[in-house]
Amino acid sequence: MPKPTKVWDLPTRIFHIALALLVFAAFVTVNLGDDWMRLHGQIGLSVLALISFRFLWGIVGGHWSKFNNFPLHPTQIFGYLKKGSTGTTYPRHNPLGSLSTLLMLAVFLLQGLTGLCSDDEVLFSGPLTPYLSSTQVELATFYHSEIGQPLIILIVSLHVLAILFYKYILKQNLVTPMITGFKNDLDQQNESKDSKSSRLLGLCLFLIIFSIIFYLLPI
Repeated sequence: MPKPTKVWDLPTRIFHIALALLVFAAFVTVNLGDDWMRLHGQIGLSVLALISFRFLWGIVGGHWSKFNNFPLHPTQIFGYLKKGSTGTTYPRHNPLGSLSTLLMLAVFLLQGLTGLCSDDEVLFSGPLTPYLSSTQVELATFYHSEIGQPLIILIVSLHVLAILFYKYILKQNLVTPMITGFKNDLDQQNESKDSKSSRLLGLCLFLIIFSIIFYLLPI
């Protein structure tokens, strides 16, 4: 019986949990009224720091956290669509999961960036608005509130539905490996490096990114 394989390193797992909590907090604070907008903006900066970290960790992180190990080649994508849940067992995200991950990162990144350029004309003005024209600010504000928010709700909802579909229909548990880091029933596979030094590297990278973003973009 194959032993459990370390698929997700600790920085990647913490990223997923922290991102989910921060996105939830962002939606709560934006609906609590004007007094919460400053906190909403700071949460947005934290999301930007997390997304920036994940893009960097996708280059230097654990084996299966690296983007170059995502199965994104067209032959892999079309092959998965053709075979569905049968055939290859993927230790990391499958091709559709990999596309979904990159799409979510891009949407969250765009939402954070447009938030920096938004102005509600009441209490909140993004730190980049002084450098933009009124038209650019209006477009950013419109996207952030009228397009970005519903889009994130849609993507997150589809993500949750996909997890439930895989668990109850395809009998594949996608949540437990993201919590424990290990995945069972894999043949010989490369394990993600998850040593104390790699965890320390992840922490240092995030703290540096977080500090730079909050220093350059005060809210």
